[in-house]
Amino acid sequence: MSIIMFSHLFLIYYGLQPPLFNLKIMNLSGSQNLIKTPDFTTASNLEVLILKGCTKLVDVHPAIGVLKSLKLLNLKDCKSLRTLPTKIGMESLETLILSGCSSLVRFPEIDGKMERLKTLNLSGCYRVENLSENLQQAKFLEELDLSETAITEPPSFIFQFKYLKVLSFNGRKGPTYKLLPNLPSLFELIQGRRTNPMARMLPLLSGLSSLRMLKLRDCNLCEGDIPPDMSGLSSLGSLDLSGNNFISIPASLTRLSKLWSLELSNCNMCTLGEADIYGLSSLRHLYLGGNNFITIPLALTKLSRLESLELSNCMKLKSLPELLTSIQIVWINGCSSLEVVASPSKVCNILLGSAGIAAINCFKLAENMNASTLLKKHIKAFANSREIFSIFMPGSEIPEWFSQQKSGSSIKIPLPINIRKDSQWIGVASCCIFVNNVAPRDDEYGIGCEAYIYCRNSEQASCKGYIFRGRNPRRIISSCWVLRPVMKDHLSLRYWSRDKLYPISMEDKCGDCETNNLWTRDCLDKKCDELEVSFLGFGKNNNFPLQAKKCGVRIVYKKDLEETKELQCHSTQSSPNFKHIHQHFAHNHGWVSSTSHIKRKRNIYEEEEEEGPQPNRMQKLFKFIMGQSGKKH
Repeated sequence: MSIIMFSHLFLIYYGLQPPLFNLKIMNLSGSQNLIKTPDFTTASNLEVLILKGCTKLVDVHPAIGVLKSLKLLNLKDCKSLRTLPTKIGMESLETLILSGCSSLVRFPEIDGKMERLKTLNLSGCYRVENLSENLQQAKFLEELDLSETAITEPPSFIFQFKYLKVLSFNGRKGPTYKLLPNLPSLFELIQGRRTNPMARMLPLLSGLSSLRMLKLRDCNLCEGDIPPDMSGLSSLGSLDLSGNNFISIPASLTRLSKLWSLELSNCNMCTLGEADIYGLSSLRHLYLGGNNFITIPLALTKLSRLESLELSNCMKLKSLPELLTSIQIVWINGCSSLEVVASPSKVCNILLGSAGIAAINCFKLAENMNASTLLKKHIKAFANSREIFSIFMPGSEIPEWFSQQKSGSSIKIPLPINIRKDSQWIGVASCCIFVNNVAPRDDEYGIGCEAYIYCRNSEQASCKGYIFRGRNPRRIISSCWVLRPVMKDHLSLRYWSRDKLYPISMEDKCGDCETNNLWTRDCLDKKCDELEVSFLGFGKNNNFPLQAKKCGVRIVYKKDLEETKELQCHSTQSSPNFKHIHQHFAHNHGWVSSTSHIKRKRNIYEEEEEEGPQPNRMQKLFKFIMGQSGKKH
């Protein structure tokens, strides 16, 4: 038996409340007018209680503390909740979520044993200053999030949790701490020592051999605070030290051979240092945004498995060297001094799917590099290894290289008959100008793109269960990139390989009869396939801050990549006032922040299905991504 309620509940009238002995699940999430919970005395078999998002909830009935069968209690974002029962003894409890309870003043005492507790999330409980000592009985705890609380020093007993897999202890980010600088005091510097309680606790981390994810953001740590021996963290895969104070990558971190994600954003770093980063042999995602790099050392080429590199808002970065061909995405948004992005010199034949460069608000780069030339050089290097390649950068005109252009947000072109048999054909490139219709602000936008192939008339053909009749469209890609505020006009360039447009599986696995029926039989009718590309910009609240002004397409052949003469745009790719924009941006970059990470949660979302256009698809994709990027428990 379960009760699920999403409504405007003011108060459950207890006098009429029926017995709830058989109730196992109660979901009152989103009841924004609920101010008091019911009496749970008769709900002795309740296993799941969800009160997430009850923003006016003030009072939780004391009987909640003695629900012996309760396994999940979710009070996320109950912002008005100030107290919980003085003692709780939910011996079956496995998950306790209090994140976002910004008015909660204390964590309750634990009465008895809560040995089954695996997840405890207190992130955003700004007023909670300590944990119950009895919490150490939760010896099977796997996830503990104490980020953005008033706890200044982690209790020593948490280092006894041998099964702990996730630990978050971000710095204090409550309302009263927003303006505090993240630097050691002058007195501490004069003394030559610091009294950071977190620094004293770090050596104890070595005992957490099961730890897989560690977040210590904004903890006022310096390079010398990192223990020289981190070998005890043998299972650590993700480490977030953003917002601390490091000159370079601490040497001991390079010995974490299983680390696949490292975040060192906004750490005032000027160099990667002399540490042998080759030891980070498993690293796939590296986040270095908001640092003071002028150049990126070639040492990064030692990271042979690196897939994504985040350098957004490195305001002093002037050039980006040639990077490993294994890197799929490079974020350089807001790098206001960036002038050059090196093009790959080696051809890569390792199939890696999609890749791209995001250079939002990089106005100096747009002044120095032609967008179509940058795209062509990457296509030449990755033509056999990337099904999709994307570039986002400032620009106010479609380059002439895109031979077919049209005003508006979509364009449809005929594909040459028998193009699939042309060995010189490698793919299709597209470009779109996005116009910013609103004043820039610290918000997130989405740029969506959909591509369809309208197949030539055929009697009937099937492949892997799909049926094509007449000119029904086949969707090639539906994707959405989440971006930070965009100043002035920008270009969105996309390239799709021939294998993406016409998958080999459609030919090899469908049989000769069906293949001929679908692709060659109607050549006698002189009717060709058509490609339609559509672009759309999105905002958070169903608004459209970015609009597609004009778009262009080019069918790409091998000879198109051999041209040495750079084709210029209709006027010039860079807007005449880009220099002024750059100066304004450099002085007002505070509102431009780096993109959300994969966790971050990837900022690229792609769908691949064979079905026709749907009117609100891209808006749904954007909402889905935004929900995932901010998602916690």
